Amino acid sequence: MHQRTRRLLAALITVPLLAGTAACSSTSGGDPDPTTAGEPEDVTITIMGKPAATNTAALALFERQVEEFQEANPHITIEASDVPWDAKTFATRLAGGSAPTLLRVPLTEPPALIERGQVADLADVTDEIEGFDELNPRVMQFLERDGAVYGIPEKSYAFGLVYNRDLFEQAGLDPDSPPTTWDEVREYAAQISEKTGKTGFGEISTNNSGGWHLTGYTYTNGGSMIEQGADGTWSASFDDDPARDVLELWKEMRWEDDSLGDNVLGKQEDLVADFTAGNVGMWVSAPPDVYPNYIAQGGDPEAFGAGPMPQGGADATLAGATVLMVSADATQAEKEAAVKWIEYRALRPNYDFDVAAETAEASAADGLPVGVPVLPIFSDETYAAYRDAIDEFVNVPVENFAPYVASLSEFEYVPEPVVASQEIYAALDPVVQAVLTDPNADIDALLADAESRIDTILAQHGS
Repeated sequence: MHQRTRRLLAALITVPLLAGTAACSSTSGGDPDPTTAGEPEDVTITIMGKPAATNTAALALFERQVEEFQEANPHITIEASDVPWDAKTFATRLAGGSAPTLLRVPLTEPPALIERGQVADLADVTDEIEGFDELNPRVMQFLERDGAVYGIPEKSYAFGLVYNRDLFEQAGLDPDSPPTTWDEVREYAAQISEKTGKTGFGEISTNNSGGWHLTGYTYTNGGSMIEQGADGTWSASFDDDPARDVLELWKEMRWEDDSLGDNVLGKQEDLVADFTAGNVGMWVSAPPDVYPNYIAQGGDPEAFGAGPMPQGGADATLAGATVLMVSADATQAEKEAAVKWIEYRALRPNYDFDVAAETAEASAADGLPVGVPVLPIFSDETYAAYRDAIDEFVNVPVENFAPYVASLSEFEYVPEPVVASQEIYAALDPVVQAVLTDPNADIDALLADAESRIDTILAQHGS
């Protein structure tokens, strides 16, 4: 694994609030004379990542940040879009030339984007990012190749259990002791459904989410989804007990226990809404990602619980990230402007502790969650200092995340499939849907057919 050596923690506190224009080099070694230095080129960049209009507080903060950034960098104009990344439309938009300058994508996408030459190498401008060498090498290994840098992480995540503490209490369960194994999940879910009449365990199966969850659950049983042969080619590897046990569990919970409910053909946004309304006892996602949306939709902070990813013997959890990449069509000026924005909004609030405190104070004033425990994109040392800097503004019941946080140091982080991940997930969605909608679904036949289809997909990607 790539190891970083430069340590910046002591110097980071003194970084100014807003990123200024990078200093030009000088043959004399001194700073350029501002009266003779050339004015930077005016540039407009289009970016992904604008919060939805329904998330009014987050949108107001984002718009203030854009305004402040443009005041500090008057030659840069930001045009932001709230259109999220979508597995079914993104590739078409990018190929058709309608994608933004700055792309915001899951960690599953960089390998293919890099292979197709659709994203820019940022190595010539990342040297201007003060905190660059503090970035988590577990994420950066997917974004760096042969000295090139193709992206910057915005946030990272690991799967865990999201649960409703109120429903736990109503069902006679201890909200401070969430289940840690799939057998316990099944028991808890049945008890929640029986005692409260609510869905004990929620599941999703559309928009590639079924394949995503099947992958993450399979990892906890010690399985894998694809494997690479000695000749460098990839093949499917999930037609075995780890994946079969996941499907059997779903089948039993759906048709024997009746603890999964009937709303099993939705996507994550649907389940967030149902969970926020108090209709779901437990489900799997990245708790830090779910919490802000839960609060934005009116969820009770005290009812939110976060536990470890339930295990089937492997002590492993799926981990990923949201990363920021720049279109290969960007000009040099657009690329430099995009990296300035990345540093300003995504990175500096994590490593510049004055900025961290100011951002936390403003977010708290707007009613946004502050202090949600996360899987950090920077070193543990930097993250601890960041937590100290924002401590007085924390408005999240951090203790409710304690079981999840404890698990982050105990589990192996297993990345999503490094080849054709979204295509794999799409091919697996029908498998999950069949098990959740047909009590007579033939799991062995479904897995064999899916392996065959995914082997065809992988054959198109080569070594």
